Amino acid sequence: MSPPLSQPAFPRPRRGRPPTPGLRDRILRAAETIFARRDYHEVQMDDVVEACGVGKGTLYRYFPSKQRLYFAVMFDGIQRLRVELEAAVGTEEPPAQKVHRIVHRTLAFFWDRRFFFSLIHRSEHKSTGEAREWLRYRGALSRVIRETLDAAVAAGQVRRIDTRIATEMLLGMMRGVNRYRTDDDRLDALVAAVVDVFMGGVGTQTGRRIVAERRPVRA
Repeated sequence: MSPPLSQPAFPRPRRGRPPTPGLRDRILRAAETIFARRDYHEVQMDDVVEACGVGKGTLYRYFPSKQRLYFAVMFDGIQRLRVELEAAVGTEEPPAQKVHRIVHRTLAFFWDRRFFFSLIHRSEHKSTGEAREWLRYRGALSRVIRETLDAAVAAGQVRRIDTRIATEMLLGMMRGVNRYRTDDDRLDALVAAVVDVFMGGVGTQTGRRIVAERRPVRA
């Protein structure tokens, strides 16, 4: 299991009064609820102020802009997602079935967060705090996937391939289907499509049979 990632290097309260213990987390929890219910463009910082019961000046001391607040909410959630993935793959199930769980939990997490990728794409190749944080968290998620594929190769459920490249392929597939899905698409159907296409390419006969069993995904 990977060691827990440290708190994001950004944002930090501006100079002035010392931070109130627990206030940053309170703001993040309130903002997470709001961002999950509304489109990014519909959310105003005043909404967060009202939800968490702090003054606007206090909110801006911790998060100077809506984009910085949104990234902080996302990275906090991605760290929890990484912990969930580690728990999902830390079972006695066949590695090929764990691939299905990784895809399901990852797509479920980003289902209502598609705007994140358009934001991060703007700064992904720039030397910004957001870009550095994203690469750090993305690396932690990638390691979980790659270790699962390594185990699948060792178990004869995935062909002997470059698991680093295979990990990037799987991440790209998940990002693509989530970005371009329609309102009629459903999570379970997209998960099945991604897993079927991916395992159809890299899976052995044994691995494909295991995935085809379609074991129920635990919540």
